[in-house]
Amino acid sequence: MLRALLYLRLTSGQNWLLTRVRRLREPKYFAGAVARLASFWFFFFRHLVVSSPARRSLASAGPLTPDLQQLPLLFIMVPLGLISVIRIVAAWVAPERQPGLAFTEAEVAFLFPAPMTRRSLVNFKLLSSQVTILLSSVIFSLISNRGAALGGGNMLTHAIGWWLILSTFSLHTTAAAFTVARLIDGGVSRVQRQAIVIGVIVLFLGAVAYTIWWSAPPITPTEAANPWGVLQYGLRLGDTGVLHWILWPIRLLLAPFFAANTREFLLALGPALALLALHYAWVLRAETSFEESSIASAEKRGRLLEAIQSGKSLTQAHGLSQGSLKARRGPFPLRSTGGRPEIAFLWKNLLATPSFFRPRTFFAAVALIAVGTNWLRHGGGTSLGVLEFLGFFSLALGAYVLLLGPQFARQDLRGDLAHADILKTYPLRGWQVVLGELLTPAAILTALVWLFLLLTLLLSEAMPARLRLLLTPELRWAVGASLALVVPVVCLLQLMVPNAATLLFPSWARTNRVRDRGIDVMGQRLIFVAGQLLVVLFALVPVAIIGLLVWFAAHWFVGPLASTAITTVAVLAILLVEACLGLWWLGHRFEVFDLSSEAVK
Repeated sequence: MLRALLYLRLTSGQNWLLTRVRRLREPKYFAGAVARLASFWFFFFRHLVVSSPARRSLASAGPLTPDLQQLPLLFIMVPLGLISVIRIVAAWVAPERQPGLAFTEAEVAFLFPAPMTRRSLVNFKLLSSQVTILLSSVIFSLISNRGAALGGGNMLTHAIGWWLILSTFSLHTTAAAFTVARLIDGGVSRVQRQAIVIGVIVLFLGAVAYTIWWSAPPITPTEAANPWGVLQYGLRLGDTGVLHWILWPIRLLLAPFFAANTREFLLALGPALALLALHYAWVLRAETSFEESSIASAEKRGRLLEAIQSGKSLTQAHGLSQGSLKARRGPFPLRSTGGRPEIAFLWKNLLATPSFFRPRTFFAAVALIAVGTNWLRHGGGTSLGVLEFLGFFSLALGAYVLLLGPQFARQDLRGDLAHADILKTYPLRGWQVVLGELLTPAAILTALVWLFLLLTLLLSEAMPARLRLLLTPELRWAVGASLALVVPVVCLLQLMVPNAATLLFPSWARTNRVRDRGIDVMGQRLIFVAGQLLVVLFALVPVAIIGLLVWFAAHWFVGPLASTAITTVAVLAILLVEACLGLWWLGHRFEVFDLSSEAVK
C-alpha cells in the first residue's frame, strides 16, 4: 500500500509540474514566472555567484557587525512568529465545526472507496504536505542563512531546523483540529472550549507578567543598545522563572535551528525529533471520523471554483439556500448614514468580513493600548531599551500594513469582479461604485495603522535623548495627528492601483481570486506589489517635496507646531486632488468595462 501511495504522490507531482510548464505559454503566467525567478536570483543566489565591487570593498573593510547582519531578519522572524502564534490559538479557539484533511475531489473519489485504513489516509496527507514544507524550509533557510546573520550554523542545519519547525507546526494544527472535533462529539460546547483556551492564554500572560515583575533579570547596556539586543533579552527572559518550564518545548524545537556548531546541532536534534514524533503520535491517536467533512470540503472547493469561473453568488457557491443563512448583526446602523450609496457599499463589505472588524473592536484596542503602555512606562518596571524596541517595532509594523496591506485587504472590486454585471445596473456613477468598493479596505487599513501609530506615540518617551530634544512632546503629537490625517488618503491611493489592475487585466485578477499556487502565480503577485509601490512612489514623492518646501517656508514665520499644521493642510489638499482624479479615471474605466471578458464569466 505504501508503494502505491508513493506512486500516486509522485505521479500527481509530475502532472502538476507538467501543467505548470504548459501554462507558461500564456503571457500572464510566463511574466509571473520570470518575475519570481528574478526575485530568487536577486535576493538569494546573486551574492553566491557575483562578486560586485561594492561587496569586495565591504569585505575589505571588515565583516559586518552582528547587529547590522541580524537587524533585517528582525522584521521577518518576529512577524512570522506572531502569525504562527495567532494560527495556533485560532486552531484551538475557532476551528471548523467538522475539521477534515484537505483531500481533493479526485483523491476522495480514488482513495476513499479503496481498501485503506483511516491511518493510511492520514499518513498519505501528511506525506503530501511534506512537499510544501520541504520547499518552504529551503526558501526560509536561504533567508536566514544569508551572511550567517544568526551567528551560527550553516544552510544545511538551518534547512533541517526549519523543516522541524514547520513539520511540528503542521502536525500541531492538525492534531488540534482532530482534538477539537472529538471534544465537540463528546458534548463540549464552543463556549466551554473557548473559555478553557482563553483561560490558558490568561494564565500564560499572568506568568509572563509575574516573571517580568518579580524575577526578570536586568537588561544589559549592550542589549539595550539595539533592537536585536532587546529581542535577545526577551529570549533570555523566557529562560527565567516559571517561563523556563512553560516555554521548554518551544526551546527544544528551536534548539537545532539556533545551534552554533555541528556538535550543538547534533545534541539538539534528538529532543527536537522526539517532540516531532510525539506530535505525529498525537495526530494518529486523536484521529477522528474526517471522511464526511473531507468530502464536504472538497465539494465546497469545487463549488467555489465553479462560482468564480461562472460569476455565481457566494450563496450558490456554498450550496446554501436563503433560508439556511444565519443573519448577522450589521457593523453599524445603515439608516444613520444620510442615504449615501458609498456608505451602503461600506456596510455591505464590512458585513462580509470577520466580526472583529467592527468599530467596537477598534475602540477596545485603543483602550488596551493606552492601559498597557501606561503600565509598561510607570508600573511595569520596564527599561527604556525595551520600550524603545517596542516603539520602533510598532512603527515598522504600521509601515508594513500601510505598504503591503492593500494586497491582503481585498473587499473591493477584486472580490466583486464576478458581480460586475449587477454593479453596472445600479443607478450610480462609476466613481461612486469605485469609491464605495474602496471604503472597506481603506477603513480597515487605516484603523490598523492608527493603532500602531498610537502605540508608537505612547512609547515615544523612550526614544534616544537627541530625538527627544529635537521632537518635543507637543511636536510629536502634532506630527502624529498629521500622519493620522494623511493615512486614509494614502490607503485610498494605494488601493486604486490593484483595483485599476483588476479592470485593466481582469484575467490576472481572476488568477488571484482562484488562490492558485506556483512560482508563476507568486510572480504575478510580486508584479502587482511592485506596480503598486511604483505608482504610489510617483504619487507621494512630489507631495513630500512640496510638503518639505512648505514646512521650511512656514517655519521662518511661525513656530514648528503651526508650520506642521500648514504643511499638513497643503499635503492633504494635494493628496485629495490626486485621489479625486484617480477615482474619476477608475470610475470611467468601470463604466466602459467589458462584461463579455472571460475573466468575468
